Amino acid sequence: MNLTSNFDFCVELGIDSVKEIFHLAFKSEHRYPHNVGPLTRTFSGREFTINVRVLDDEDKPADLSFQDEKHILFSFPFELQAQTADAPDPALSEILLEAQADIPALLTAWDEDGDEVLGLSFSGITSADVGITGLSGVPSVGVEQFRNAVHSAYETMPVHAFSSGANTVTLYDGNRDVTLEPPNAATPYDIEVALETIAAEQYLKVTAPIHVLIPVVPVLNSEYSSFGRLIFYRKVEQTDTSVSVDMTVDPADAALATSVELDTPDVARPQIQTLITAQARGMISAFGVITEPAFTAAAAQQLLQDEIAAYINTRRYPVYSPKSGDEDEPLGTPVGFLLVDDGILAILLNRRSGTAADDTAPDNFLNGNELALAVGAAKVQEEIQAVIADKFPGVGSEDGELIETPEGDAVLYELNVSLANPGEHEESEGHLWISGKTKVKIDCWWDPTVEFEGPVFMRAHREDGEEGCELIIDAPEVGDFDFDQSCCDVFLEIIIPIAGWIALVVIEITIDKVGGEVAEDIANEQGAIIEPIPPVVNGIAEITSCLTGITVFRDGFVFPGELYIRRLARSAEDLRGMRRMPRPDP
Repeated sequence: MNLTSNFDFCVELGIDSVKEIFHLAFKSEHRYPHNVGPLTRTFSGREFTINVRVLDDEDKPADLSFQDEKHILFSFPFELQAQTADAPDPALSEILLEAQADIPALLTAWDEDGDEVLGLSFSGITSADVGITGLSGVPSVGVEQFRNAVHSAYETMPVHAFSSGANTVTLYDGNRDVTLEPPNAATPYDIEVALETIAAEQYLKVTAPIHVLIPVVPVLNSEYSSFGRLIFYRKVEQTDTSVSVDMTVDPADAALATSVELDTPDVARPQIQTLITAQARGMISAFGVITEPAFTAAAAQQLLQDEIAAYINTRRYPVYSPKSGDEDEPLGTPVGFLLVDDGILAILLNRRSGTAADDTAPDNFLNGNELALAVGAAKVQEEIQAVIADKFPGVGSEDGELIETPEGDAVLYELNVSLANPGEHEESEGHLWISGKTKVKIDCWWDPTVEFEGPVFMRAHREDGEEGCELIIDAPEVGDFDFDQSCCDVFLEIIIPIAGWIALVVIEITIDKVGGEVAEDIANEQGAIIEPIPPVVNGIAEITSCLTGITVFRDGFVFPGELYIRRLARSAEDLRGMRRMPRPDP
């Protein structure tokens, strides 16, 4: 099992714990702004004010997932409000888009204020990296929107009565101009619009109520007065961001030419209708160019991707700064890996060999726990040799190390400690495999040389006190050892009591004292080295990590643990849940 790759230490957290920390940290508005704007943007010549609100609540929660071994994919629900002051259809002056943005963040390390930190960087994010799903609220421009836009354009016209010589054409739109004479009695009463597709092109058909007054009809020398209708077509132009109709441009198709229908019968009515039709172009042009903000779904999505990428691609957020529990054992070089299939965040600390190019992800040793800390075999062996050198400096020398106890004395010449997996040496539990050579001093016998080997099992438990939790290393448990009493073999039958006593001394002096002391010192050294998780994350959450035991593998030690996360300050969600939201003054 690869516990720590080419590093000394590794901390693993399950994705549920990572999500919990993320949600608590995201409550901090000053660190992670939920409201962005106002921003000013111009689309199709019209200025928009944009405000964005990022959400993370019960109805619309934010989320994260592990995308690959170096990227966390964040998913944020958001609302985008776009406002413009002069939309032809007032209903389109404010647009509310809702969607989900998926943004990958790189798990990487950098130096911040002299400290090495592991964090999330959005540097280099492009529009193509931003995923948009569930987009809704994109307005569609149809008959209703064009009707409202035409009504609005009518109201902005400087005049509604158009004269050519003595002739007058009055343009109505319901009772929107009550100063007109005669009052509107035309059919239709309001301007009507329709959308028609002709030869694969879309046109706006407008039917406008009018009144025509000709004081003197040529040839007849009589007055003509009639209500009627002005009917005209204008082409609808669609872009990615708008829909427009230019009322000043006649269609090229003669079948769509402007026409006038008058209600009052008269022998001159056909000539009068032709005359008014010729004069109508200037009246129609008074509507100007009607342009409605209308993003296509693809354009709206692209706009969101562009804006999100522009906002996020310079940002990074520190997440983890390792802190050592031992001044003599500094921690650094945090490198993160994501075990996607297992849903685990692994944080490697203290690169032991190689360079960043040699770093590889560790295996999953979390084993269903909320937290686990691993110490690599090379680091454990380093500590083992340091303990042996400190406690038994004579080991390995010609004179050996004299060990004196009430039970007897022995000289320890060789001592070897290795790590073993469950299943090795016919032991179901991972263990330290201890072997060595000693001489036991017996008054009535020349010094017998004894070689021994066997397992020592690590034991630890958690204790809770006023200052928090603590991992207590218990006395190791010594397993069954084999002994080679080479100098006593010939006399074994006659010195069984002496041989038994020798075995007892070997166990009590060399194994219990030496092996047990080595095991306990090593476990204590490793357990004190690191606070697996910083006690405070980003000033948002207080995190208590408690190591609860120790497991031995050939590749190192694993300390399983538990994680407790508490928000430092109450948020609006907390107060709402407690029904203690502020109330207005009576």
